[in-house]
Amino acid sequence: MTTTLITIVAIIGFGLITGTITTIMAFKLLRNNQQKQHLRKSILMEGIPAEAVIHDIVQTSSSMDGRPGVRLDLTVTQTDGRTFPSIVETYIPVTHIPHFQKGNIIKVRYIADGNERKVEVEGAYVP
Repeated sequence: MTTTLITIVAIIGFGLITGTITTIMAFKLLRNNQQKQHLRKSILMEGIPAEAVIHDIVQTSSSMDGRPGVRLDLTVTQTDGRTFPSIVETYIPVTHIPHFQKGNIIKVRYIADGNERKVEVEGAYVP
């Protein structure tokens, strides 16, 4: 075999390997995103309703379908009066921004997952 042929085979092999790894990683990322969106939807549909006070709202660098991403620092009040803190990253429609201000009370839903509670904001954007 000539050096040129060995080089061409090595380049093609390297390209196939890196292409395969990139494709696998992309599919894993897409599947993980789908699972997160499914969890968000199930919390909003089946979660326990509660109210939360917004202590802080910070816009993130992300957006989804033209809706800005925000990080909300909340204190959630359960129906029995007990409270717990939560930080939620979500997307809100631009028309709902006035409702999401520091000190406002918003409606949320949550599920208990062991000792952890997963919270989602009612009225937030879920694709």
